[in-house]
Amino acid sequence: MTSDSNPTIVKYATNALDCILESMGDASLAYLPQLMERLVALLESGPTEVKPIALSAIGSAAHSSGEAFAPYFNEVVARIKHAMALTGDDDTLALRGVATDTISTVAEAAGRDAFRPHLDECTQLAMQGMEIDSATLRESAFCYVGVMSRVFEGEFAKYLSYIAPQILQTLRMDESSAFGYDSGEDPEMEDDDDMPLGFNTAISDEKEVAADAVGQLFASTTTAFLPYVEEITAELIKLLDHFSDTARKAATVALFTF
Repeated sequence: MTSDSNPTIVKYATNALDCILESMGDASLAYLPQLMERLVALLESGPTEVKPIALSAIGSAAHSSGEAFAPYFNEVVARIKHAMALTGDDDTLALRGVATDTISTVAEAAGRDAFRPHLDECTQLAMQGMEIDSATLRESAFCYVGVMSRVFEGEFAKYLSYIAPQILQTLRMDESSAFGYDSGEDPEMEDDDDMPLGFNTAISDEKEVAADAVGQLFASTTTAFLPYVEEITAELIKLLDHFSDTARKAATVALFTF
């Protein structure tokens, strides 16, 4: 079905394959050569809407197959790094975001020794993505640093001087005026705690991902993170009163990590 001439069928078939691969474990090994051949072909020349799904499925294949993924590692990393450097329209940035997520999955599957030669370049690409005006890329970058800090532990501390200020910037973002008006324009709406209509849920999602990342960063880099603890703790405490229960949960977990 991933070879069907109908892009919609290819999209849903590839998405189903991604979901299946996540839980297959060693059972995927028998199909790995055929899977990788098809997924790489979709990433290279498939329909635009299928490429991010194919890339995600490659990450799932790496996760499931572990050491057996080694023969595909170099080619896949090269293709993902190319996607991590893309700029352009929303579809292109979506592919870049998935690439940033996927490279950390591949790194975790391959292990720190195999991935170490690529760490600096990939982290620089993730950081550059943070500079683009895209919530998707910022969230992907925060996911990346969370996973990579878990893989590389203290080695990842050298990037904290850039990453920590980015996390602070996100945690301090103003969530009002999501619908084209300032929350101060309607005092009655401000008093309605049950209907926070003036708030940007996209930003709350970004704050949640940033809080998740910061907890992992602290756990992985330990004392190297101490210079940033005070300011970030203050922002996480504010997040405990957030209207989003998932954002509150992320902040709580991060604070307990501290």
